[in-house]
Amino acid sequence: MASRCLYQATASELTALISAGGLLRELRRSYDELIGGDLNPLEVESWRNSIPTVVDLLLEEGLGDVQVLVEVKTPISDVRIDIVLVGSYPNNGQMSLVVVENKQWQWATPGPSPELVYLSRSPNPRPHSHPIRQVWDYRQVLIDYISLVRRSAKVHCIVNMHNAISENLAAIRPATIGLEYDSSLVRMFCSDHRDHFKRTLRAVLSPKKASDYAQEFLEAPVRPTESLMTVVNESVCRRSVFPLLDEQRDAYEYVRAAVNASKQGAPKEVVLIVGGPGTGKSVIAVELLGTLNRQGVHAVHATGSKSFTLTLRDNVEKVNRRAARSFSYFNSYTHATPHNIDVLICDEAHRIRETSDRRRNTYDGDHDRRQGRPQVQELIEAAAVPVFLLDEHQLVRCGEVGSVQLIHDAAASMGIKVQQIDLRHQFRCGGCPEYVTWVEQLLGLGWGDGPQPWRPLETFELYVARTPAIMEEFLRAKQAEGDSARMTAGFCWPWTDPRSDGTLVEDVRIGDWHRPWNSRAEREKNGIPPSSLWATHPAGFGQIGCIYTAQGFEYDYAGVIFGDDLTWTGQDWQTNRRANKDTEVQGAPRFGELVRNTYRVLATRGMSGAVLHSTDPSTNRLFAGLGVPVL
Repeated sequence: MASRCLYQATASELTALISAGGLLRELRRSYDELIGGDLNPLEVESWRNSIPTVVDLLLEEGLGDVQVLVEVKTPISDVRIDIVLVGSYPNNGQMSLVVVENKQWQWATPGPSPELVYLSRSPNPRPHSHPIRQVWDYRQVLIDYISLVRRSAKVHCIVNMHNAISENLAAIRPATIGLEYDSSLVRMFCSDHRDHFKRTLRAVLSPKKASDYAQEFLEAPVRPTESLMTVVNESVCRRSVFPLLDEQRDAYEYVRAAVNASKQGAPKEVVLIVGGPGTGKSVIAVELLGTLNRQGVHAVHATGSKSFTLTLRDNVEKVNRRAARSFSYFNSYTHATPHNIDVLICDEAHRIRETSDRRRNTYDGDHDRRQGRPQVQELIEAAAVPVFLLDEHQLVRCGEVGSVQLIHDAAASMGIKVQQIDLRHQFRCGGCPEYVTWVEQLLGLGWGDGPQPWRPLETFELYVARTPAIMEEFLRAKQAEGDSARMTAGFCWPWTDPRSDGTLVEDVRIGDWHRPWNSRAEREKNGIPPSSLWATHPAGFGQIGCIYTAQGFEYDYAGVIFGDDLTWTGQDWQTNRRANKDTEVQGAPRFGELVRNTYRVLATRGMSGAVLHSTDPSTNRLFAGLGVPVL
């Protein structure tokens, strides 16, 4: 896997293209080929207005042969860097990269912390990362994930505020707000700083070997991102591990600012972080947990998932037994003293239930009606700063009521403000939001006209397997190469308890291929992992996971078996309650939505690839007919 950009040319070539009116056409064409989907008009406006302000200065300084890489995809996500300039460093001839972040802002005001700024004067403005912080994060991700850059390149950063005069940005100057940064590596220039901007480019760039260095950079191998569970102990107990980009950084810094404000007596507020699968919700959660606790803040992580919480505890306990106690459940706060916790990080908040009372009072076919206060109110009251991270399309069982509206309504009833931050960028599925969009359209959960043709991606593999045996063989080969892989299925087969010796009954039967569900046991027995550790234990492969053991987890390659509870008729999807064996959803009025959500979750666990198979021949033909390669 290597880096890619939308367009590559020398500064002189770009200037000629701009003069001929062809730049936007070339960028649109490349965008359609490499990314596809709707193009944000603001992005087109930035291309038109911002790129010339950089290449013009290069030409004025005699740097016309410097290579300009436009819209460079970051190594681990779909986040794109506006411009990377490539040349050699004047002093020693080594590779020199200049990361450029273009901003069309005309003014900005300080946010709740030095790392955040506001662009709106509305009563509840959305915070944005300070552009110096943003461009520094881009620099760090290049250094961390591309060994060539780390070993051989000098990397500088420039924030190009070409629409603003320095007077209008004086309030967010690093020295004014106390933002710590390396001024020798990062500079911010306004429209009245053009001469200084040019001198900086001349000081760090020479056109010598620019073309060779640009190709080396684009072809350099990219280190794959590590799964959350493999390094969660490091993140929680020792140091920050994961790079946070754009809205991830915004959310992380806003929570930290809210904690500081709370300690100074500011009114309480709820922070709501919303994003689809792979947008980094759990990464934000564990990074916050580790950072805050290392700073002496009493922060606790909570979920509604036994598997997810126990796996987090198990991984962290290997390093720090005390830190492992920072992981809890949503139903742990029924009798909590209000504000006894500084920060309560509610991960997977779509799994919030109506109440924490385990005693079922009544059942209306869709929700458990239980006694007690609403669980969401208990969670909000328990902490000075409650944080909720959720994806509404991951509601997969009756009684789960977590939603954006639920959080807003509960906070409003308590007289508490909500700050919502939406995550847009994809950090799983090879950093390809195109795959997640394709899955949502396939299942009728996203915008569009239903299933769409599959367009192969550079960083994510997708296949349809003719049989589950072929799927398993493919995934086993990936495991042998050092990747992690798991097979999951819709809940369409009975689930038998383990035998007395711990061995599992092969309940999932498709033709002459038989495999067991993952163990229901609470502890490992005869080398078979308990249900909570199925997704991460080496012996989990060969057992079939379900939504309850896969949700919240990720692995390199995901195998997904569609059962007869969701089949393609040739025109639309058809659901079948009788084919589903999950008593939690069989009687739900929203059965069709829950089943589609289930397969969406299962299909988006893979970081590098996925293999699909359906027990229904017409559904398997649908996958192949959309252009998915057949194994």
